[in-house]
Amino acid sequence: MAAEHAALRGLPHVTEQPLPEPLPQDKRAWRARADAIARARGVPQRKTHAQVLAHEMAELAATLGARVVGLYSPIGAEIDTRDLANALLVAGVQLAYPRVRPNGEAMDFVLADGPAALQPRPRSRLMEPVGPALPPELLDLLVIPALAVRGDGARLGHGGGYFDRYLPTLRPGAVTVAVCPAACVVAWQPLEPHDQKLALACTEAGLAALG
Repeated sequence: MAAEHAALRGLPHVTEQPLPEPLPQDKRAWRARADAIARARGVPQRKTHAQVLAHEMAELAATLGARVVGLYSPIGAEIDTRDLANALLVAGVQLAYPRVRPNGEAMDFVLADGPAALQPRPRSRLMEPVGPALPPELLDLLVIPALAVRGDGARLGHGGGYFDRYLPTLRPGAVTVAVCPAACVVAWQPLEPHDQKLALACTEAGLAALG
């Protein structure tokens, strides 16, 4: 499993925040709460998180010997990945970004030379790459935006299910990282069978193990 990779040993375990009161009653309420927390952070806080992300992921990619890293183009209050993309490109790492299939039922990752190579998806906020789909087994490291993540690694996304369907296609040794504020590391619920678990979390406090 990715979480047992030798390069990940010795990482501190993530600190899970206390459950809020009143407790959100469903995923929709948890999403609204997490989104509000992310949007309440000021520009300096988001910039600091982006810098921490770039540093931690560039180091992790080097430690893993990663050749292909999956990133994301941020929407809403998601953390910017441009600094990270630049750092990886300078190190000679190939980048891939997600692209939703025309039928809207699944997504693929596609190689791209950074965020400048992305194009707007029609009638969407998404910026997507152009080109053939990358076989999932070629991804060594996948950096994933999360509204929230549990200490056991379960990620809460926007509800489209794209990552939940994509993650099982990765090779066993691929390392997955959730990106969210430290305040959103919390035991959100209910956990459902299709909810996928990630290996690591990168908050503004740094990189930590999940699970």
